[in-house]
Amino acid sequence: MAVVAASASASTPQGVAERRGIPAATFVEDVEAYLRQAGLDVNSALAFLQERLQQYKIVEMKLLAQQRDLQAKLPDIEKCLDIVAALQAKKALGLIGKQSDQHLHR
Repeated sequence: MAVVAASASASTPQGVAERRGIPAATFVEDVEAYLRQAGLDVNSALAFLQERLQQYKIVEMKLLAQQRDLQAKLPDIEKCLDIVAALQAKKALGLIGKQSDQHLHR
C-alpha cells in the first residue's frame, strides 16, 4: 500500500481533479525521472500503473453501460415529450378545458 500511496502522489500533479475517485492520468515523458521522483523500481511502478489502467477500464465499462441504458430510454423520453407538447398545444387552444367541462356535464 505504501508503494501505491507514494506513486499516486508522484504521478498526480497538484491541481489535477479526481473524477469518480480516480486521479486523472498524466503523461510520463521521462520514465527514469518519473521512477526517481516516485522512489519506485520498474516493477512497482508497472504494477501501480497496470492497477490504475484497470480502474480506468472499469470506469469506462460503467460509463458505456450507462450510455447504453440512456440510449435505450431515449425513444420513451422523446415520446413523452411529444405527448407533453401536444397537451400544451391543446391547452393553448383551449381544447383541454372544454373537453373537461363536457365530461363533467354528461
